[in-house]
Amino acid sequence: MGAITNLKSSSDGRPGGAAAGGPDVVVATDLRLRGAGGRLTGRLVASGIDQLQGREWGLVGRPPDPVRRLPLESYSIYGRNVVLKLQGVDDAASASRLAGQDILIPCNGLVDLPEGSYYIFQLVGLTVRTREGREIGRVRDVVQTGGTPLLAVIPNGPAGSVAVNEILLPVARSICTAIDVAGGCITIDPPEGLLELYGI
Repeated sequence: MGAITNLKSSSDGRPGGAAAGGPDVVVATDLRLRGAGGRLTGRLVASGIDQLQGREWGLVGRPPDPVRRLPLESYSIYGRNVVLKLQGVDDAASASRLAGQDILIPCNGLVDLPEGSYYIFQLVGLTVRTREGREIGRVRDVVQTGGTPLLAVIPNGPAGSVAVNEILLPVARSICTAIDVAGGCITIDPPEGLLELYGI
C-alpha cells in the first residue's frame, strides 16, 4: 500500500468545481502577508509535492465561500511552506485582504501520484467490501493518525441495525488488500474479531 496524500476536495468529492469541471482541492492553506511587495506565504497541505508547477493560475478563497481565479506570477517552495506572488496583488494592503484564505486547484490538475498512492478525495465515497463480497459500508473520510491512516466508514443498514455509526479500519496492506478507485471499491481482509468489535 502506498501513501495517502492529505488533500481533500472542497466539495467532498462531488463533481462541480467551477474552474475546470471537477472539484477544487486545497493545496496550500492559511495565507499570510510576506513583506511589502504583495507576496504571500502559506502552508502546503501535502509536503514534497509541487502542485503549482506549470500552472498559470490558482483559486484563492476558503470554501464554502466563493473562490477567485488569480494569475500566478511566481512561487517558491521551502519545506512545508510556499511563497507566492499573485498578479494584481502588488502591495501589502491588497495582500492582507487574502490573509487566512487558501490556494486551490481543480482536482484534474493535480500531480499524478506514484502507483499505489491516493488522494483522500479519491477514497471518500468508495464502497468497502470483504474479500467474500460482503458490503460493509462507504468511506466517509480518512483519519490521519501520525502513523497508519484510518478509513472512517459509515456502515450499511437502516438506522439502529448496526451497533455503531462509524467503523475505523487501518489503511494497511494486510487489511485493505485492493483499492479500485475506478471501480468504486475497497476490498478488505479484516483480522478476526475486528468487525465484530463494531457489532457487524
